[in-house]
Amino acid sequence: MARSVTPMASRSEHLTAFRRRHFGSASPSASEAVPAAVRVHCLSTGVVRPKSRQRGVRRYLPGGWSSTTLPVNAFAVEHPAGVCMFDTGQTAAAAAPGHLPGWHPFLRLARFELDADQEAAAQLSSLGVDPQRVRWVVLSHLHTDHAGGLAGFPGADVLVSRVEWEQARGTAGRLRGYLPQHWPPGVHPRLIELSQRPWGPFAESLDLAGDGRLLVVPTPGHTRGHQSLVVRDERRTILLAGDLCPTAADLPRAAPAINAWRLREGAVVLTAHDADAPQALGGLAPASTGGRP
Repeated sequence: MARSVTPMASRSEHLTAFRRRHFGSASPSASEAVPAAVRVHCLSTGVVRPKSRQRGVRRYLPGGWSSTTLPVNAFAVEHPAGVCMFDTGQTAAAAAPGHLPGWHPFLRLARFELDADQEAAAQLSSLGVDPQRVRWVVLSHLHTDHAGGLAGFPGADVLVSRVEWEQARGTAGRLRGYLPQHWPPGVHPRLIELSQRPWGPFAESLDLAGDGRLLVVPTPGHTRGHQSLVVRDERRTILLAGDLCPTAADLPRAAPAINAWRLREGAVVLTAHDADAPQALGGLAPASTGGRP
């Protein structure tokens, strides 16, 4: 479930190394230390099973589920200033009857399958990181399979596009397929408007940590307020793309300009429902020294 850029290490070796990088020793109670580089972990929070029919009104009827599934990926980024989650994946509650309102046609087309230990916060805990220590949660958008695990990060600064927030709230949001009734009551997101300088193919950007390593960028399309996260260090560039496209192979059709940048930059694109995302973390290209096209 939890994957990182060091797939050859055993689980115990990885856990010890993770604790030493994040806390300064193999024990999570030790004094904190600054990690030497940015690291990305793919947390697959269960799977989503679509309908076998892709078109037609019959797909809205009960049954007719596909024999194949797609992962529901969230990503944890180790940054020197703290851990950043990009999306929170799905909650195990979504697998129980009644969590998804049956009256909404959109929500009849997917069945989520996961247990509590597959939630993103539980997986972080298994890696030796207290979910309450997560500093930021950047949400690509507010659909349930991206914001469902939000309750597991009560101490985080939650960042949502202002456009997305306005689209998702209240009765109008429910009609659009959002589930605001399931958002944690104690969460008060920071509504962001990307008004800083352009970066690469993106008209706007927000430098989250102030060092150019975590850049929130607008990628509208799947929803009006959809956003992505560019992760950079001295060796690589990664675009955490949410639902910008189903997989990296679909990027040329979904976003030609971003795809052209990806090819020039040698960037790796990781999406929310790409089964190859954990493996892609093992073959990262060197990072560029700049974000210009």
